[in-house]
Amino acid sequence: MNVSKPSVSSPRRAVRRVAAIAAAVLLMTFGVSSAARADIVSPSTAPSVRMLTYNACGASCAHTGVTPDDWATTIETAMDHWSTDSLMLTEVCYGQFAALRDRLTGYAPAWYARNTAPEGCDKWGADVRIGMAVFVRTDSVVRLRAALPANPEDGNPRGLLCAKGAVEGRPTLSCVTHLSHKGDAGRLAQAKAVRAQVDAWAGTLPVILAGDFNAAPVSPETSEFYGFQGGTGRYGEVDETDRDYFTPGCTGTYCRSGETTHPNGKLDYIFVSADHFKLVQGDAMGKTPNMSDHNLLRGAAAWE
Repeated sequence: MNVSKPSVSSPRRAVRRVAAIAAAVLLMTFGVSSAARADIVSPSTAPSVRMLTYNACGASCAHTGVTPDDWATTIETAMDHWSTDSLMLTEVCYGQFAALRDRLTGYAPAWYARNTAPEGCDKWGADVRIGMAVFVRTDSVVRLRAALPANPEDGNPRGLLCAKGAVEGRPTLSCVTHLSHKGDAGRLAQAKAVRAQVDAWAGTLPVILAGDFNAAPVSPETSEFYGFQGGTGRYGEVDETDRDYFTPGCTGTYCRSGETTHPNGKLDYIFVSADHFKLVQGDAMGKTPNMSDHNLLRGAAAWE
């Protein structure tokens, strides 16, 4: 899809969020990790726009004893508990997507297959495609998708999926991507392509951009999205004011940091356009057995 890219403005301010909630919250499915206990985000007090992102590890993880319906029930329960507006999934097999789509009411789905995984997705059904999915709590969405530049060090095709639909009545672009897990130059080229394509699709619309970026908060790849501390993007990230995870060089209100979402560090992000959102909050939830090697990341924000 050839769409002209709008001009890039100067780096945006970080998105503000309220102080961390001190009271502990017992979740119904995804537990609170011990590392996260000092920064609990309460479903009862968080801002109203609610987002989840999750690398489902659909093909690579064993998911021992977990049926498609079991998996979908777990995700649905987490969505209900968080009153989720937009859910963004990576590494999700089609059988998982279909099971969740068939369970959810009141959500419009979007799906983008990027590959097949015959020896991993077969446990979810006969359709062994694997890709990304977005669910938005609205009547309908317009699906937008694009392939990302090939990475010679990573044979897995990578892509970008967006669903244009109303979030709390406001037309919004809810997007998900999954960048290469190796090859720094190739991953950076993909990050630049994501930035350009989302800008082109969004125009002046609010943007929620989430997924597995396979990059650290302070990296050239995430500099394409953060709007502070050397970043040239137009986004804040939901966990940017969690002081428990500030690096030594962070002394202000915001920091390009956040809770670990994978054994390799913080790889999963929920970015929101700083012109449209404020008061962000974020939490990386504890792992649920037989689900994924990633933590579910949840975020919340208020309209600017």
